[in-house]
Amino acid sequence: MPVFSIEHLRQVGAAIFAAASAPPAAANVVAKLLADANAVGHDSHGVIRIPQYISTIEKGEIVPHAEVEVVRQTTAAAVLDGHWGFGQVVMNQAVEMGLERAGNCGVAAITVKNANHIGRLGSYVEHIAEANMIGLLCANSHGAGAGVAPWGGIAGRLGTNPLAGGWPDGEGGALVLDITTSVVAEGKVRVKRNRGEPVPQGWIIDATGQPSTDPADFYDEPRGNLLPFGGLMGHKGYGLGVVVE
Repeated sequence: MPVFSIEHLRQVGAAIFAAASAPPAAANVVAKLLADANAVGHDSHGVIRIPQYISTIEKGEIVPHAEVEVVRQTTAAAVLDGHWGFGQVVMNQAVEMGLERAGNCGVAAITVKNANHIGRLGSYVEHIAEANMIGLLCANSHGAGAGVAPWGGIAGRLGTNPLAGGWPDGEGGALVLDITTSVVAEGKVRVKRNRGEPVPQGWIIDATGQPSTDPADFYDEPRGNLLPFGGLMGHKGYGLGVVVE
């Protein structure tokens, strides 16, 4: 199996996004955050996403040259519109605006809308924690990609609706929690599919609501769904998913 350095992944990713009309700064930001996810062991949010992003660009669903708009702002809050550009680009700006405002006011709240997939939430809250602040982040999917069934249900009604927190560890590093409110991130199923491996019991159901370990039952039509986290107590994961939504 070929082995590539993280820097190589960043460079190749940036070149691919630039070839798809992304400005150099945006291409570099997205490629870096994807490769960094691989570097910390989260292949589900790494360069495995490059083909997905390129396909989404080709469909017109990612606007690679979109400019981030500050819709509203106060001394301690802001609303950003990503205009369907790369999620990582608008999130980077949101984090920097949040750090500046929290530094001045002690607390800040930033909302982002009309953004695509933002990647690994943990990277953003880790950056905040390393700036000696506490970061809390959650994300939904605008109602798209509803691949998580309600507790006791069959049809998808929610996204994976992750949430993350980052806290300074007192030594210049960070304590990070980054979880989905589904039993697992969609990308974990994608990794299993690409490796030709089954998923563990309790991750997915097929289109009829039966438990499955075959990733194809999640991706192929008629599509199945992920389950909320919690197993027999899945109402808790479902409830948190609704809160994020």
